[in-house]
Amino acid sequence: MRSNRRKWLDRTIMSGMMIAAAWPASAQTNSAPAPMGQMGGMSMAPAAPGDDRKVLLDRIDTLEKRLAEIESRLSGAPSGVGTQASVTASPSAEQPQVAELNERLTYLETNAVMSEPKTTVKRVEMWVDKDGVQHDEQVPGAHKEVTYQREATSRRQAIGEEIEEALADAESRRVSIGVNSAITFQHARQLRGPRSVADGHSYTLASADLTFTAGLAQNTMFFADVVGLTGNPPDGEVQGLTLLNSYTARLSRENELNLREAWIKTQLFNQTVDVTLGRLDLTNYFDRNTAANDETSMFLSDSLVNNPALGLASNGPGVAIVYQPYTSFAVKVGAQQSNPKATNLSESVFALAEVDYLMRPFGLPEGNYRVWFRTDNSSRNRSNAWGVSIDQKLVPQITLFGRYGGGKIALDDVTFYSGGLQFTGDFAFTPQDNWGIGYSHTTIDPANPVLNHRREDLTEFYYNLHLAEKLHLSPHIQYVRERDGLINQDFILPGLRLQASF
Repeated sequence: MRSNRRKWLDRTIMSGMMIAAAWPASAQTNSAPAPMGQMGGMSMAPAAPGDDRKVLLDRIDTLEKRLAEIESRLSGAPSGVGTQASVTASPSAEQPQVAELNERLTYLETNAVMSEPKTTVKRVEMWVDKDGVQHDEQVPGAHKEVTYQREATSRRQAIGEEIEEALADAESRRVSIGVNSAITFQHARQLRGPRSVADGHSYTLASADLTFTAGLAQNTMFFADVVGLTGNPPDGEVQGLTLLNSYTARLSRENELNLREAWIKTQLFNQTVDVTLGRLDLTNYFDRNTAANDETSMFLSDSLVNNPALGLASNGPGVAIVYQPYTSFAVKVGAQQSNPKATNLSESVFALAEVDYLMRPFGLPEGNYRVWFRTDNSSRNRSNAWGVSIDQKLVPQITLFGRYGGGKIALDDVTFYSGGLQFTGDFAFTPQDNWGIGYSHTTIDPANPVLNHRREDLTEFYYNLHLAEKLHLSPHIQYVRERDGLINQDFILPGLRLQASF
């Protein structure tokens, strides 16, 4: 049995050492399992890579000698190894030792364990007196100095554990690609007012987002979003105050790919501060709402995705900083260039500040309460606005949401409010579905008295049907009333959205 074990172990050790030699030395290490730490009162010190095979073979020899000695005691015959001192022991007392040694020997044979030196950097504090003598403790007249020393250490660990850690490290460094694709269909039917060219027309819009995510360092990541759109949304013919299809905000020229976002984010101060730099969409950080904030899975109307008083026209280079010392409280500040035609940054600075608070009022489930303020100098005169965004769960499956805001966009005064309900779980056909109904009101008072006072009232219903894990189908219906002075136009727009993400 010994020769067979020796041959098997030789092959196992050589295989393990080959894997260890090929594997990155930066992989993290763990201590070896407890059964390998001590056997029969013996200890094994960390060995250099060249001594791995010898250390393991010596250990097998020791275990086999002890096993042979115990077996000879049970049979009453001399052991033939070690000392010849007579030892009296009952077979029943020796049986547990034999079983334990067999178990440990089997574990050692089936888990090739290696020792690989690791270089670590250690922070060392010392006190140096006036004569330059170093002391481990503070002495009179000595000053404190801090230095860093490199140490080569060895840790015992299983090859399987090192492989898993190296794979996890490689996973954290690779680039992940995601795809979010959607196609929307809408049909416009005019119910009242002077006939519009949109009456009876149908519209379609296809969108595809390619996202790239990569870990650059600890608590630091890179993200990019490339979007391509094609089609004709109803907003080209229904002249409303807000977009009836929120995807339209991404549409520039036909069949053109655009870099929507590209930024680097890092976390500082024990991960309480997030700093994001690059080409940003500040609506990802400000004026958020858990029940009305995503045109890919919730409402399609732009007024039920973000507050029009926000006035953010386009993405641009900027920075967003989020300070969240507690899970229930956060402070956010951000700034970006919002006018792509500006010749310098000082001509187009869009800045935002927001305070978020999560609370559970009156015994209700959690709710998010946000207040923001923004300033924008992209026009000739600086314009300011403010707003609030609230989403409060009434029960775990029903969420009440609302927004309010006011201020100036360019020179015009804007007033906005919206509200609605979202239903999930027991209130849907399947637990993965969600649906909602929302209403928004937007008013614009032009600074030019010649222009008419404009108003828009919009109501939308949607049902997001879970077809598969990565595929959703959403029927929509919108009713919008546009008032431009004495001219009123009412439209109803049924629609359909098919969305896939992977």
